[in-house]
Parts: sequence; C-alpha cells; structure tokens
Amino acid sequence: MITPQLKDRVLKCLCENIQPESHVQIDVDVFLKTAEIEFDNLNSILRYFDRIGFIEELNCRRDALWLVLRVEAIDFFRRGGFYGQEELLENNLQKLLLEIDHLNKQLGPNNLETLNKLASISSAVISGIGLFNK
Repeated sequence: MITPQLKDRVLKCLCENIQPESHVQIDVDVFLKTAEIEFDNLNSILRYFDRIGFIEELNCRRDALWLVLRVEAIDFFRRGGFYGQEELLENNLQKLLLEIDHLNKQLGPNNLETLNKLASISSAVISGIGLFNK
C-alpha cells in the first residue's frame, strides 16, 4: 500500500541525492535498497510525482531510471512532505471542531442544527484521515 510515509521516503531519497533540474540516471537496485521499497511501488510513486510536477522526463526501467528532479519537489519536502501535509490538514480540522464547539455554546437554538451538521461532517473527515494514516 502506498502511504504518505512511503511517498516521503522516495521523495527524501530523490531530494537528498539528486542535483535538481539536471537529467540523471539512477541505479534502481541501489535506490530500492535506500528507500526500502519494491519496484512496482517505486514505479507508481514516480509516475505520480511526474503527474504532479515533482519530476519530469521519467524513464523507469528495472535496472535504471532517468529523470529530472524539479525544485518544487525539494520545496515540498522541506515543508514536511506528504505526511506533513496530512498532519496539517488533520490539525486544521481539529481546530475547526474546537471552533464549532465554541460557537455551539454561544449561538441560539435556531443555529444549532446547522452547527451540529458542520461538527458531524468535520468529525467524519477527521475519522477518515485517521484511517488513512494507519
């Protein structure tokens, strides 16, 4: 299963070992061992990175891969990567729940139904994120 942590391991290996904006060749066996990942997952993650603009000119083979690492990937990695993005979303949703709870105590009965719906949706989203992070 491809998790945010697995994507971050691949991203870390790329960002720490490759000169950005340069066309490079990488030994796949070395990369697989360094990132502790299987080839099929690596290939899937690299294709995803290509689609979102973190890498380009991807040519992934079982013995070698070629790519260009974009600076955008390094910036994203330095800001916490995929796991950091998930954590930020979860923390923001927790803050939303606290704010909804605070408003719930201050508003009149005619607004409580709408507020309770928002609280329920927020709780469901946070629960869903928790399932994906495990």
